Amino acid sequence: MKQRRYTMPVSVKGAVELRKALRKFTPDLAKETQKQIRLAIKPISQSAKGYVPDRGDILSGWLPRHMSEGSFPTFDPPEVKSRIGFKTTPSKVNRRGFRSLAQVFNKSRAGSIYERMGKLSPDSKFVTNQDGKFRASLKGNGRMEGRLLYRAYEENNGKARNGVLKAISTAATKLNQRATVRG
Repeated sequence: MKQRRYTMPVSVKGAVELRKALRKFTPDLAKETQKQIRLAIKPISQSAKGYVPDRGDILSGWLPRHMSEGSFPTFDPPEVKSRIGFKTTPSKVNRRGFRSLAQVFNKSRAGSIYERMGKLSPDSKFVTNQDGKFRASLKGNGRMEGRLLYRAYEENNGKARNGVLKAISTAATKLNQRATVRG
């Protein structure tokens, strides 16, 4: 089963080329930029981990079982939390020609289901039972709507996006200042 990764899009042109130039000509500036980007997006993954419900807030049939009862993933909160993270390296180009400079991700199957459950079928029995036990509303807009990552991103109010853009802008300015020939 292929897992989908949803990312928070912002279009920045020339950022990948800038990062390559930084690594090649000013490795110290490249490390500083990576550190600033990491500091900007880390709060989102930390907040998302805090939104993972504990065992008492999950339907008993979705909790880990002693014997295998099919391929539907079980919800183990520590495992879901451990699989939420971020990376600050650029991704590969997708089929639409875009790549991400930084990502916040949820790699667990159960976490992905919890993130998006009810988005396409809000009246399903699974969703209504789970929502009756623990009401965690979807936050965000359109395709970027969910309970963990999207909620954390929405509540971040754009601070992470602005932090990443500021880190890239600062790096470009410093690189240009260093490249200016003074005579």
